Amino acid sequence: MTTDPALTIFGIRHHGPGCARSLLAALEQLAPDIVLVEGPPDAQDVLPLILHEAMQPPVALLVYAPEAPRRAAFYPFTHYSPEWQALRYALARGVPARFMDLPRAITIAAELDTQPDEEAGDTGAAHAAASVEPEAVADAPPGVTLRDDPIAKLAEAAGYTDHELWWEHQIEQRQNAADLFAGIMEAMTALRAEAPAPEGDEARREAHMRQTIRAARREGFQRVAVVCGAWHAPALADPGPAKADAALLAGLRKVKVQATWIPWTNSRLSYRSGYGAGVRSPGWYEHLWTAPDRQTIRWVARAAGLLREADLDASTANVVEAARLAETLAALRGLPLPGLAETHEAIQTVLCNGDPAPMALIRDRLEIGEALGAVPDDAPAVPLQRDLEARQRRLRLKPTAEIKPLDLDLRNETDRARSQLLHGLRLLGIAWGKPEASSGKGTFRELWTLQWRPELAVAIVEASVWGNTIEEAATAAVRHAADTTTELPRLTGLLADAALAALTEAVAHVLGRVQTSAAVAGDVRHLMDALPALARVARYGDVRGTARDAVEPVIAALFERVVIGLPGACASLDDDAAAQLAASIDRVQESVTLLDNPDQRAEWQDALRGIAGRDGVHGLVRGRCCRLLLEDRALDDADLERLARLALSPATPTPDAAAWITGVTQGSGLLLLQLDRLWLALDRWLSDLHPETFVETLPLLRRAFSQFQGPERRAMGEKVKRLHRGGQAAEVEFDGLAGLDRARADRVLPVLAAILGVRGDE
Repeated sequence: MTTDPALTIFGIRHHGPGCARSLLAALEQLAPDIVLVEGPPDAQDVLPLILHEAMQPPVALLVYAPEAPRRAAFYPFTHYSPEWQALRYALARGVPARFMDLPRAITIAAELDTQPDEEAGDTGAAHAAASVEPEAVADAPPGVTLRDDPIAKLAEAAGYTDHELWWEHQIEQRQNAADLFAGIMEAMTALRAEAPAPEGDEARREAHMRQTIRAARREGFQRVAVVCGAWHAPALADPGPAKADAALLAGLRKVKVQATWIPWTNSRLSYRSGYGAGVRSPGWYEHLWTAPDRQTIRWVARAAGLLREADLDASTANVVEAARLAETLAALRGLPLPGLAETHEAIQTVLCNGDPAPMALIRDRLEIGEALGAVPDDAPAVPLQRDLEARQRRLRLKPTAEIKPLDLDLRNETDRARSQLLHGLRLLGIAWGKPEASSGKGTFRELWTLQWRPELAVAIVEASVWGNTIEEAATAAVRHAADTTTELPRLTGLLADAALAALTEAVAHVLGRVQTSAAVAGDVRHLMDALPALARVARYGDVRGTARDAVEPVIAALFERVVIGLPGACASLDDDAAAQLAASIDRVQESVTLLDNPDQRAEWQDALRGIAGRDGVHGLVRGRCCRLLLEDRALDDADLERLARLALSPATPTPDAAAWITGVTQGSGLLLLQLDRLWLALDRWLSDLHPETFVETLPLLRRAFSQFQGPERRAMGEKVKRLHRGGQAAEVEFDGLAGLDRARADRVLPVLAAILGVRGDE
């Protein structure tokens, strides 16, 4: 494989079971006295943990700079990763094993020099790992270079359009390791002869790998085994003189980095996750590694078990038939063994009766999978990670890659502690749990969806700058956020979040900032938007132990300023400003409803009445105030009729009238159906419109009613039909309309029926 008998290069594909199996056989035959593996030398100290009994792949090396945690890199491994097997081979036999790639300390320093970390923005949990090679990318998009996807060239030369399929047939299903690596070296040498010389980071990486090989030779090792990405193999076969490589690496700055192991998932090994050196089907490749014999029948049996769990029929006889069909397809295609394509064609045909829908389940649960690895407890970790792990054990919240629902009863001490932990983590940007809306009316219930993702390990590292425990770090983060913002809604939101996490010190600090900012705030909308968060703190304080008495005076002061300032805020509004103000009015309504204070409710209703009947206020705002009063049953029929006549009178501009309708119709369709006088006023207004104006108004009306579901619109259409058929309410309004132009009405009614969702024949 090389001209130097003391140096053997094994060019591999990352995460390839065929490569891994062949590599192990080749190492057994070679019996090297040192193994050099493409990977970050910064992680050399944690390599021995690979043999720890608690280490369960998939796992990943995490290398990060403590001063710039976002500059982190993942180096994933699983059982069938050739590098993983090479390292285990060496460590188990006491053979020195070393990483030889360009240190991540140099790479991070270069990144920080070109783009300081504080300017980098949120680029995700971590950058792609330096040890991950683009030669592993199959099915590359048009326009990629030879360096990006050399396997594509080999596959195309063999007549394959599917590059992944070619690699599976030639390498992953291979049982005989003879001449595999010599063939890879020959192919890559030919491909690199056509490619431009490496530059930049790639050139420095290969130079550092050659320097590592030279260092091993100087130490006296006689059988050096090098495991690297296939693309690099030709560049390492003959290290040559060191002068050029030394000059290329001279003067490179380094930063301090740390390394540890973290759990990984199968889905993060797949292309679907965006991982550059991933594989299309990690579950299938793991199957090839764990079941080298009788691959087809075992895979089909696992698929059948998965279908049975989903209450789908999959008999033993069908399993046998599907396996035979897969073998027949392979024979027809000239393949030595059925691949994933043949096996899945057979499963869909036999087990799924040709239906492609169940194959999505097999794809997600079997071909990809969501297995979460495990690392030893003594793996290096920041104190915040240790505190989180202790809390997870105490609260019996085991991290899992699967999406798990969590129903919490806040009257229970354990569930309340779970809620506080999840809210505290969210304040730190560690989104392990996502809160969900609860259909129940109780204030003691919370619904969450939990899913642990590997990149959360970086979020924990980033959050560790705030403290060594969840409570300490979350408190410091909230205090900092409160001190660096002057927006009142943002502050009250922080207050609510801190209360949910039971951060007593943070609640007191943010409350002081809220009081200070509220005293000088002049924007009425900001005051209105700030109320809901405060109301939630006060409303749910009894369940969580929050000091409600400290929040209520702040709410009372803000509410009074809102009531006083609202009329002035309603003046001279354009459409966008009116929509924003209507949303703010809804937020105050939410707060008043949550607090259920009779005095505040009465004062708020008086304010809404004043806006609803005031000339010069945008129609959307007046309509919204009218609707909120209707929902509170604070308007009788006479008041509603008066406001509707005012809003829909001939003197009112048509766009303003349509905006009023939009405001008054937003909300429950069932309540709207009970308002006969509103429907009659709307009907009369539509009937009086000029034909051209009516056509111009239709889009506005359609938008106003588009929020309702089909059954609600049909019920509204039935409502209009009953009114026109002479119901009691219709008789009151339509008495004396014998002179109605029926021909004109007949032209209008089909359009109105279409708006309201009524069939044309009705």
